[in-house]
Amino acid sequence: PMSPIARSSVVPASWSSVASRARTIPLLGVLALALAGCASTPSTESTWPMVPSKQHVPAPAPEPAPSTQESAAAAAEPAPTTTLDAPVVAPQYADIFDRIRAGYGLVDVDHSAIDQQVRYFASKPDYLDRTFERAERYLYYVVNELEARGMPLELAMLPIVESAYNPYAYSRARAAGIWQFIAPTATRYQVRVNWWQDGRRDIVDSTRAALDYLQVLHDMFDGDWLLALAAYNCGENCVRRAVARNRAAGLPTDYFNLRLPNETRGYAPRLLAMARIVANPSDYGLEFAPIVNEPYFARVEVGSQIDLRVAAVLAGVTEEELHALNPAFNRWATDPDGPHHLMVPYEIAPEFQAAVQRMPQETRMPLERYRVRSGDTVASLARARSVPASAINKLNGFSGTKLPVGEEVLLPASASVAPLRANLVIEGETLRPGMKPRGGRIYVVRRGDTLYSIAKRHRMPLRELTRLNGLTSKSPLKAGARLVVRGKAGVEPVRTASLKKGSGKSAAKTTGTAQTDATRRVSYVVRRGDTLHQISRKFEVTVAQLREWNKLPGADIRAGQKIVIYVNNEYGG
Repeated sequence: PMSPIARSSVVPASWSSVASRARTIPLLGVLALALAGCASTPSTESTWPMVPSKQHVPAPAPEPAPSTQESAAAAAEPAPTTTLDAPVVAPQYADIFDRIRAGYGLVDVDHSAIDQQVRYFASKPDYLDRTFERAERYLYYVVNELEARGMPLELAMLPIVESAYNPYAYSRARAAGIWQFIAPTATRYQVRVNWWQDGRRDIVDSTRAALDYLQVLHDMFDGDWLLALAAYNCGENCVRRAVARNRAAGLPTDYFNLRLPNETRGYAPRLLAMARIVANPSDYGLEFAPIVNEPYFARVEVGSQIDLRVAAVLAGVTEEELHALNPAFNRWATDPDGPHHLMVPYEIAPEFQAAVQRMPQETRMPLERYRVRSGDTVASLARARSVPASAINKLNGFSGTKLPVGEEVLLPASASVAPLRANLVIEGETLRPGMKPRGGRIYVVRRGDTLYSIAKRHRMPLRELTRLNGLTSKSPLKAGARLVVRGKAGVEPVRTASLKKGSGKSAAKTTGTAQTDATRRVSYVVRRGDTLHQISRKFEVTVAQLREWNKLPGADIRAGQKIVIYVNNEYGG
């Protein structure tokens, strides 16, 4: 897979170093030197550190984005080259399934809903085989984290219920990763989602956030794991209201007696059914291939941005394997702002680090030189390359928008910023799941198109075009992308009353000004001191929705102003 990197038009350089443009080192030569160096350098450690285990952490408050000065200071600090955390090892179990069974902590309830789910899973042995084959990469790490926190090891099977252990799973509710986080919950638990990466797909970061959230829910519901699971699925406010209703009516408040959304009523039974099957697979005519109870991957600090094809060559693994261990990345290149580490197979981690240390930072990213023409701006070049303007500014040390005509500037190689894999759903760029054309049509973006030109061509407001496709007015467009454009009957949001987890937030919100059968319209009078952010949190909607519903051009609102809000029918505020 070297040809896209070693083209004659590509100049290796660093995203963050302008000075490195004066020096060109052939990438193939550097790779050869790095690989030769690591072959002759024996590892000095008998074992390689695993990524760290996290102890119980309370629900974190959202933190503001760092300032430009803070980001620059962080970037200037030298990155560590190794991880010093020791692995948690349980050598008494050769098979990870035996280790999981020994750590069971949930009560197996006798209920018909669980029996039904057991029959469903037991009838699909091929599905279970595929699921556990995917889980083999991640299961040891997830079990380690659960054990470190003293949590029931049945929870290691929750990603089976959520995503079948597919890190690229993306639901109609716009939930991503093996733990199926929606964006607001990801923000709440400091999981990074941006143009370069989606941390909801990162195995380490999403596992940390998911277990933090589950522990908070467990404490919130007085140690009742089934209520915690229900809240993980539909939101803590949904479960609180259900408990309050039953308590007021003098009814039992356990999971199986609550009035919950349909999806949530089947959620805990699916997990308990999987726990039964894993406990005694032979009882259901099943046999699981053993999964070795050893670490599958380790984290290696690389110190700077790197092209994943370069990393795969250095590690001696296929691109597909590197993707599977680092599924968070949206592009072939890692995020220039970090974190600067990669997961690689555990056995080759020392050799990979030795190879990375021998590779100069300025040779890790393929870049291309471009001579500025009259009329070029940072924004126009960013649109042409489908990259953020900030990436070009950072790469070249620019602070403004004008470019010197005739001068050469560095641009990211097209191959490095292309989507990492076919059909990868990238938040804010890909057609929103759950939207379907009705009487309208799909428009395929052409080179040179902008959101404004597409909206004008189809005689529709720019705001409507962005709303229908889950974009913002500043979202980059890529030739070949598919957008919904307005037809005679427009588009219709998929109507569903099912809820998805996330800080009490509903994923079944209406996506426009039209009310669905899962929502109701309320009027709210703005109070002194209110902000759109505060109101969005109060009513469990987004700021973007508030702006769209009320045609607000910015964030300014005034006391006494009446605004319209579409809330989910489950909302009780």
